[in-house]
Order: sequence, then C-alpha cells, then structure tokens
Amino acid sequence: MLVVSLLAILCLADARTEEFFYNRTCPNAETIVRDVVTSHFRNNRTIPAALLRLFFHDCFVEGCDGSLLLDASADGAVIEKQALPNINSARGFEVIDDAKARLESTCPGVVSCADILALAARDSVVLTGAPFFVMPTGRFDGRISNRTLAEAALPSPFDSATRLKDSFSRQNLTVQDLVHLSGAHTIGQSQCQFFSPRLYNFSNTGVPDPTLNATYRAELQQACPRNANATNRVALDRGSEFVVDNSYYRNLVAGRGLLRSDQELTLDSETESIVRSFAGDENRFQLRFRRSLLKMGELRIKTSANGEIRRNCRRVNPRSTIIVTTTNGDDAAASTI
Repeated sequence: MLVVSLLAILCLADARTEEFFYNRTCPNAETIVRDVVTSHFRNNRTIPAALLRLFFHDCFVEGCDGSLLLDASADGAVIEKQALPNINSARGFEVIDDAKARLESTCPGVVSCADILALAARDSVVLTGAPFFVMPTGRFDGRISNRTLAEAALPSPFDSATRLKDSFSRQNLTVQDLVHLSGAHTIGQSQCQFFSPRLYNFSNTGVPDPTLNATYRAELQQACPRNANATNRVALDRGSEFVVDNSYYRNLVAGRGLLRSDQELTLDSETESIVRSFAGDENRFQLRFRRSLLKMGELRIKTSANGEIRRNCRRVNPRSTIIVTTTNGDDAAASTI
C-alpha cells in the first residue's frame, strides 16, 4: 500500500502529456480518430466547431479529463452535460463514441476518452484550414462530472471583458490566451438565445447594443426576430463560419461580433490591441491560436493516480483493479478504484 501511495503521489506531481504517446501501444490511434472526425465532417460541416467547443468546455472544468462526456458521475452529482452552458447546445458526442468504439476494437483499454477529444479538436481545426500541428497525448479520464463546477468555471456569452479575464485567470490562462482562444469562434454557430438581448434590450436598457454594427444588427434581427425559436442558429463569424482564419477578428473591429463576449474584446484596451493585430495578420493568429490551444490542453491532467482509461466514454469503469500501461508496454501500477 505504501508503494502504491508513493506511486500515486509521484504520478500526480509529474502529470504531463507527450507527443505521439500511443506510438507503441496503439500506433494507429491518431489515424483512427482523424478518419472518424473526417467522416463525420463530410456529412456535417458544423461538426468541427462542435468538437472544438466540447474540448474547451471539458478542459475548463477540472481539467482536460473527458468529464463532459459522462452520462453519470461516479459521485452521483448532476453531470456537466446538464449545466446551462452545455444543455441543448453541446454536441458532437457521437463522434467521440464512434472513435472510441473503433479504438476499443483495435487497442482495448489503451486510449483515453480525454485524448480522443483532444485529438478530435486538433483534427477539427486542421480540417477547417489551420496548419497541422501535433497534439500531445497521455491524459487519463476523470470519474467525476459536476454541473455546479461547470456553471462556475465556464465563461458566459454575456460576460464583460473584465469577467472573461477573471475566468481565464482562474485557469492559469493569460489575457493573451483569452483573445487567442476566442478565435475558436472563427467557426461554428450560436443560438439566438445567446445574443438576442443585444438586438432588442441590451443590459435592460430597452434599446440594442450601441457597439453593434447597424447593418449587421438588422441582419441578425431578421434571423432572430423577437418571437424566434431560441435555438435557431446564426454563424459566429459572418461570412466565414466554416474556415479557421482571422476573419473573426476583422469582424470584431468592424462591430460585427455576434456575442457580447466577442465584441467586448474590442472595448478593453488590453485585449483590443491583440484583436487588431490578429485582424491584420493571419499567420500571427494561426500561430498564437495553436499555442494557446495546446496550453489549454494541459490543464490539470489526470494520471493513473486519479484517473482511468474508460472503456465507454459515457460511463466510468466498474470499480475494479486497473492496470496502467506505460508507453513501452510495461505495467506501471495497479490501483483499486
């Protein structure tokens, strides 16, 4: 028991990922995930944005541990899928399920759901125009999913720049990371309910948001009239919703940010200068976005001491003794969970 405890402490202190972690234990892992994501993308061009959002929402709640994928928590808590930022809007879970099923048939019990989600997010941005980059792997899956934690940790589309900066700071992410990662809104859509107050009753003033471009506001009011279905969708990046590029920042500079949290980045002196630099430099955006995405992917990594390799991404493993395998195929430790 002492040896196992010491191993657990060492694992927690040395939590990190590695490039090509599965090269020995499941050499086709990344190819399998990429093939599954590509297949779904061919049938639904909005899937990359959905997967990127899942990765973001997973990492901000207790780290990148696949907890958002769970349909039930080991401690009986109400799960993250039921949190306000996720319910009826988080999607793409079927892609992760498909990738996991293929991996389990090829390399059973080896590839974590947390890593599948991270790889799927990487593949999503590459499929939509970003240069290829290596996503380190080696994450373990968490056993706890908690709605309360999600609602406390996830930024809101109604947040001010000050609140956004505070939210990112609590994740040990910088103001620069905030602006870089907001560029994820270069792809995807948002539901009317997340921005309609800007069109009709901004901050309970009874009038539209004055920072919203008038022509763009009229377009949005047509797409989301007062009596519209709250779940109707509009492109986050006007004119470029399927391509990872710097159009999102150019739209912000022109007053065409869809969400309040987007447009707020131009109203804060610290974030506004970064927005303008990206609006004028596509390559700079791609580089910084990639760096911050990789940094976010390292948030509070689980190890064999406090995680597992789920056999089904929607359920924690039955309580049993789990053998943890290292990259060279040796058994590292056994623990009862």
